[in-house]
Amino acid sequence: MAERLIMLDVPGVLYSDRSRTRLGGIPDSGTLRDVRFFDPVALGFVRRLFGVAGARVVVSDAWRRGTPAAILQQLDLQVEAMTPPAAGGHGAEIEAYFAQGAKPVHYVIISCAAPESMPEALREHLVTVDPAAGLTLENFQQALGILGVACPSTVMPAPKLDAGLKAKLAQLQQLARENPARFDGALAPARERTPVHA
Repeated sequence: MAERLIMLDVPGVLYSDRSRTRLGGIPDSGTLRDVRFFDPVALGFVRRLFGVAGARVVVSDAWRRGTPAAILQQLDLQVEAMTPPAAGGHGAEIEAYFAQGAKPVHYVIISCAAPESMPEALREHLVTVDPAAGLTLENFQQALGILGVACPSTVMPAPKLDAGLKAKLAQLQQLARENPARFDGALAPARERTPVHA
């Protein structure tokens, strides 16, 4: 068993109302044609999550029924296992999975399930995804935190400029457009110091 696990519920996470609108459907035929209906952004977040955290994926039993293994292979999700069937929803399936072997210290549950539907012991590991939007950057960052991994800078949103600084920058840009000669003198010494290679 991997040291870190991603307990993944697929509907609402890897395909959502938003991706249905954007991609023209949901993966419900049970054929390889379904691959095109998975949200590529959400898939990217899960792939990045297991890449950065060194985690493996355990897929919910409720989703795997009727889903060919070829679809899981095409999605390239590093699926290690499936939860066993269990009455009581995704939380009960996860408990049944952990009852089969050692529970890792670091695991995250990515699901559309409401926190109150999960057993109390699992809730601190839950990232609740809005099924209308699917897996988002905020969900990804929360999952990294639960797995005990620092968020790499390449997935962080760009820093927001201070409103005053942004206004000053806009003012300087406007002045440069209106009177470019005014700024030529400030740039000339820098140009003179820059060596030119032949």
